[in-house]
Amino acid sequence: MSAAHILRGAVACAIQAPSAHNTQPWRFRRRGDLLELWLDRDRHLDVVDPLRRQALMSCGCALYNARVAIRAEGWTDKVDLFPRSADPDLVAELRLGLARAPTNDDLALLAAIPRRHTNRRPFLDRPVSAEDADELIRAARAERTRMFRLSPQRKRELAELVAECDRRRFADPAYRAQVAEWLVPAGRLRKDGIPFAEKEFGTPSWFGVKRALAQPELGAHFGAIEEDRVIGAPVVAVLSTQADEDIDYVDCGQALEAVLLRATILGLAAAFVDQLLEYEDLHARVKALTGAEQMPQMALRLGYAPPLERVAPRRDLHDVLEESD
Repeated sequence: MSAAHILRGAVACAIQAPSAHNTQPWRFRRRGDLLELWLDRDRHLDVVDPLRRQALMSCGCALYNARVAIRAEGWTDKVDLFPRSADPDLVAELRLGLARAPTNDDLALLAAIPRRHTNRRPFLDRPVSAEDADELIRAARAERTRMFRLSPQRKRELAELVAECDRRRFADPAYRAQVAEWLVPAGRLRKDGIPFAEKEFGTPSWFGVKRALAQPELGAHFGAIEEDRVIGAPVVAVLSTQADEDIDYVDCGQALEAVLLRATILGLAAAFVDQLLEYEDLHARVKALTGAEQMPQMALRLGYAPPLERVAPRRDLHDVLEESD
């Protein structure tokens, strides 16, 4: 099988990665045996994600999927992060390394990619074993990221911070307007954005959702929902890196996807509770919850959940990949 075919398959896996508000903020360029991953600035949410943390973490998730695909095809992967200082949007260059036999774990991770979906529902009242949680921690550590599982008391403290975050962000008209751009009502043919659910906004109507977004009490409403879901989650974790630079965001994105794929293999669902990290004071309080010097980059909840009825759409391969030989 040619390198071009393998790299094309790697992109097909990469675009199934999670992203902030399902913006899919990536572009790929294949030039012969080299695959480039670029941040798509047109899909960066400047109000929601002022530091580009979430956009670059999304690219990190996509990069990890591409690496999984290459390993499952029988090759090592060679990655160079931010290879050209003159092109800060060039996140990574990816090449095939040495031939190798794919392991059963490689194949299991590859099979988990299309089965992994963000599940924002409440999780079942069913504990996650310490062995499974430790396996997720090891998956993160392999990608230069620490995963801290919060104690029940720390989990409640984080839940309070999440509620405070929701009250703040939905009080901002610019935030509400940007979120509205990426909510997708039923029946739309968009290949990006987040399908909204009636239970969250109280209506299946797009105009009803727009009215709901204008309500001053919406932040308190969502804050209460998210607070309950964090408290009720069997596992609540924080992913942290040594520093707080662009390369750390990408590293954490790779670790996040490693955790999510491993969780999928274990039958676990996951949802993100990370936007509180965009507020400097809340970020500092989350850091204090971990009791470590590392910089928090992502918070998430994990547990068991019924399967989703609808999953977030994805753009097609030809929408994101440019090729030349």
